[in-house]
Amino acid sequence: MTDKEKIIEYLDFKGFSKNSFYKRTGFSTGFLDKGSSLGVDKLRIIIDNYQDFNPLWLLTGNSEMLLKDTAQLAGVAEPPTDHQQLPIAIEDIIANKVVERLKPMLESYDAMGAHLAAIKLDAIEKKLDKK
Repeated sequence: MTDKEKIIEYLDFKGFSKNSFYKRTGFSTGFLDKGSSLGVDKLRIIIDNYQDFNPLWLLTGNSEMLLKDTAQLAGVAEPPTDHQQLPIAIEDIIANKVVERLKPMLESYDAMGAHLAAIKLDAIEKKLDKK
């Protein structure tokens, strides 16, 4: 399930329409239907506007969709103190997801680069052999 599909699931669960979501967040109409990725800025806007929305559920899928108690809600609304620090910051989770999604593409580019370098080297060697 993509991040945007999870947001739609949250909205459906809470009884909110997509249009009310667009008005509340200021996102353009159709935002949830285009692409699959979210930026950190957009995630922050969602968290600010939907206080019970659990960003860890969105990013990892390993927790509840809704933040239930005031301690959880306060943890999202306020910066954590030293003893409340999460082992992995939300920004780190997002960065890891981006790297995970881009890794196959980067590997393809590396392979293409190596292949092109080999072709160029062969062409240079052929020119040198002719001389």
